[in-house]
Amino acid sequence: MGELKKRVITGVCIAPVIAFLFYILPPAWLLILLLTIAVVALLEAASLAGCHMRYLIATLVIVGTVPLYFRFFQIYMLWMMASAFIVITIKVFDRKTSLEDANRDLTGQAALVLFSNLFILVPFFYLYLLKELDELFPLILLFSIWASDIFAYGIGKKFGKHPLAPRISPKKTVEGLLGAALGSLAVITASYQLLDLSIPAALGVGVATGVLGQAGDLLESACKRVFNTKDSSQLIPGHGGILDRIDSFIFTAPFLYTCLVWTRYL
Repeated sequence: MGELKKRVITGVCIAPVIAFLFYILPPAWLLILLLTIAVVALLEAASLAGCHMRYLIATLVIVGTVPLYFRFFQIYMLWMMASAFIVITIKVFDRKTSLEDANRDLTGQAALVLFSNLFILVPFFYLYLLKELDELFPLILLFSIWASDIFAYGIGKKFGKHPLAPRISPKKTVEGLLGAALGSLAVITASYQLLDLSIPAALGVGVATGVLGQAGDLLESACKRVFNTKDSSQLIPGHGGILDRIDSFIFTAPFLYTCLVWTRYL
């Protein structure tokens, strides 16, 4: 079975389930689902980085949800720094690590704590916040990302001639980026009344969401290039791992939430 065919079949089977859960689950249950996905993504990231403390780091990161949930953002920042400190302290006193690997392991695992917090947990928490604003908002973001990916692939495949970031992702093109912006623009603009946005604001948010989704994808591609791998895992046939599927939320979820909150106070 070809890779594209496998990708389409998997998407057709999984996409309705994801969309249904994003819509039907109340905020607290959606948060639990997102945290479960976050743990899988974190373990994938740990595997890529060759981290031997993956379960400890996963625990430290997920505990950070508590101050986030109660809006104790300053405490969350302190916990994030404390988590990195705990990991560093353990590595400093770990006599099993060879001298030549000690510095690499120490910095790598501390970086994994920060990466997992900033680029996995926080974006997912913003999805939860979107759900608190309105039950449809996470679904609209999800549809905009899917449309962005579809348009980016189709337009990039048909018209792509100018490489976007050849050192990071050789197949991405400027034309594909424009397609990504167009796909997200279509969904956000069509939903402008549900989002309580003016049409000009929806146009701007739509384009920005498409571009930011591609920025998240490029960030994850750069990480995979560092570790010389194509996919974060083979968990999802034709799509790679969880990290490969959630990268578009890294910047888009915080951005959309911030825009929607600001428009309510302007």
